[in-house]
Amino acid sequence: MLVHLMLELYNCDPEILSNEPLIRRVLDEYPGRVGMEKVSPVHLYDIETSNPLDAGLSGFVVIAQSHISLHAWPEYREVDIDICSCKEFSQEDAIAFAKEIFQTDDVESHFVVRATRSLRPETPDPVRYEEAMAARRIKAEVR
Repeated sequence: MLVHLMLELYNCDPEILSNEPLIRRVLDEYPGRVGMEKVSPVHLYDIETSNPLDAGLSGFVVIAQSHISLHAWPEYREVDIDICSCKEFSQEDAIAFAKEIFQTDDVESHFVVRATRSLRPETPDPVRYEEAMAARRIKAEVR
């Protein structure tokens, strides 16, 4: 099973939405705030499009369970955040963190359960897990 929380935060301060170090920090801290394991650095882009009103910061961080992405549009005073994970997490904590950082109570949220037919188990098979760990150790030794 895969869960996907989509947040739209409105009426945000454009200066906050333009603050690249802050947006980078949000993406860096979000995995820990919702109990996820971050497995990549933050990837953040200053987006310029043919329509200057659509410019803003967009980024993501890969987590062991999937990803967290963020798109901030200062001109529209809006930020969108997606948290997609195979691991359950507190929607309330995710929303509270977003509201705290972006200083707004104007939040729209959507929650979708995806991959309902996935073969990925909630808990890994212990034998297959140990085999995979042994293969990983061998691979590391060869490097």
